[in-house]
Amino acid sequence: MATALQQRKLDKAFNHLDVDRSGYVEEQDLTDLGVRLLANFGVGSDDPRARRIADGFGSFWSALAEALDTDGDRRLSPQEYRDGMLAGFGRPDGGFDRHFRPGAMAVLELADTDGDGFVGRDEFATMQRAFGTSREESDFAFDRLDQDGDGRLSLDELIAAVREFYVGADDSAIGQWFFGRV
Repeated sequence: MATALQQRKLDKAFNHLDVDRSGYVEEQDLTDLGVRLLANFGVGSDDPRARRIADGFGSFWSALAEALDTDGDRRLSPQEYRDGMLAGFGRPDGGFDRHFRPGAMAVLELADTDGDGFVGRDEFATMQRAFGTSREESDFAFDRLDQDGDGRLSLDELIAAVREFYVGADDSAIGQWFFGRV
């Protein structure tokens, strides 16, 4: 049985993925999310980072559709997404490293605009804006994630937080704040 926190995180994640606000997540939503991310960072389609985003999101969509699309209509309803994630796909051993991590790392590497292995507050906000997160919520998230207060987050810290957001049930874990308040 899902905790209230897990339900809220899954609903928030679904809303991030439903880019066109149709009430379903479809392959085009992930394509559009990738385009939005690239535009936010001023990265053209011929840049190798664009290929990594496209490949990561394409693989992610294929895995989601295969595992969660129970009625075979090539789109995910909120219920399909929630049920599938809770049934296994979003569990700690349910595929995060195989299916989520490549796309998530491509996004985080895109946000690391100077390639130093860290994402600063403004880079984080630019990334979050693509997911529809307000600057206020982005700053809230950044402040929670920046445990040492140095004003930057390592890619390793960020991927751990993303993992916790998607698969964690611990309401005290800092990863729950990745997209702001849940």
